[in-house]
Amino acid sequence: MSQRQQRIRKTEKEPSRKRKGLDPARMTIPWGRAASEHRPGLFTEQYLMAHKEACAAEIFQALRENLERLNRLRIETGDKPIRGCTYNSYAKYFFWFVMMGLVEPTGRREPSVYGFLKDKRFYRLTDKGRTEVRAWEDPIAVVHPEFR
Repeated sequence: MSQRQQRIRKTEKEPSRKRKGLDPARMTIPWGRAASEHRPGLFTEQYLMAHKEACAAEIFQALRENLERLNRLRIETGDKPIRGCTYNSYAKYFFWFVMMGLVEPTGRREPSVYGFLKDKRFYRLTDKGRTEVRAWEDPIAVVHPEFR
């Protein structure tokens, strides 16, 4: 029978570079990429207030254009650009807004650009969507606080 050698534990190394602390002035909203500068929920609320009704694809397109504008400003100041979300992740976000009753379908539909896609459905803000604040910032944390 062979004896097992005792396992030698390695000591933790010191970090080779110093980490930056959080900047509380920029972290006003607790969750998400570049928290206070670019929030899909807050942008959606503002867009629907300004345009009364819109489809999710239209809001996402405006969100991406806004992100490009923000990134140009960030690059000028030396900050890293924000990556932003994909349409798929934004559609999931939008689904949460519908589920929570922040937006509702208007009944208006338009054919999509491509024949194999579903028709565009248009949505508007509800009264709850106009008064709610926290749900636009982080809808998942409002419905499931145990995840945060």
